[in-house]
Amino acid sequence: MRRCSHEFCFAGLVISCHLLREHHHVGAFTHPSSSLGHRRTFNPPTIASNGCSVTDINIITRTASTILPPRNASPSGIDEWSQLSQAAVFFGTYASLALATYPCTKLLETLSQSVIGLERWRIYVIDSTLPILLGTFFFVAGMGHFLAGEAFREIYPPPGTWGIWYVPGSAAFHVAWTGVVEILGGAGLLFGGIRDAFGLSEEEEEEGNLIYNFLKPISASILFLLTLLVTPANIYMFTHGAVMGDNMAPLGMSFHVVRFAIQVQFLTLLLTLARDGFFFAWGDELD
Repeated sequence: MRRCSHEFCFAGLVISCHLLREHHHVGAFTHPSSSLGHRRTFNPPTIASNGCSVTDINIITRTASTILPPRNASPSGIDEWSQLSQAAVFFGTYASLALATYPCTKLLETLSQSVIGLERWRIYVIDSTLPILLGTFFFVAGMGHFLAGEAFREIYPPPGTWGIWYVPGSAAFHVAWTGVVEILGGAGLLFGGIRDAFGLSEEEEEEGNLIYNFLKPISASILFLLTLLVTPANIYMFTHGAVMGDNMAPLGMSFHVVRFAIQVQFLTLLLTLARDGFFFAWGDELD
């Protein structure tokens, strides 16, 4: 019975601490009003083989399952695999991104040359629309790293994830520097796109055009590499069910499929903008 008492008290302490941590209201610790005013009949508890009463065990089990819900489980179930298998998924995701991005880039290249035409492609897409849209997205996303930093830190993989993730630096550090790069890269695309869209480049002196002409492709190249560098956070959400905040529901497999397709499109657009931007900028310098 002494062993039962110790186990029951310990379980009660754990449950109480969890209640305080999860900010449950004080009323959770008060007796129900219906139990006041009448006397309950005492039934001798049944003693289990380990010395604890079955009643106590049932109480602990029901309370723990109600108050101590498990953390978000991975819908993919990959976090239950061996670390070797998890590492294979990690590298396989990068390989899948490469295999999906390459044909999309070639398709966009064909459309720009055969359907749209290089001149219109440059004027309406590379010099204006694409850098403005991508610049706006990455600038806002970079601001989110600081406005909702805790949410981004929740999806940063801890050391030892997949058995291969041992990158120095804290989650806060990596969330901060990636946010700065996104803001700067987005600002570079925005500045270059707005400048060309409103014809401001024609008013600049020829010596200054060298920097401005290469601003868009350089910014796009940096953001392309950054998108690849932050991919482990997306993989961590897929393999381990990480979400951006404790109140966020687990994300189903359909979410990860759609997010993968969107990431392929971002990589395709950034790579196309960087490649064609350098091509047109070098052409202007040679002329």
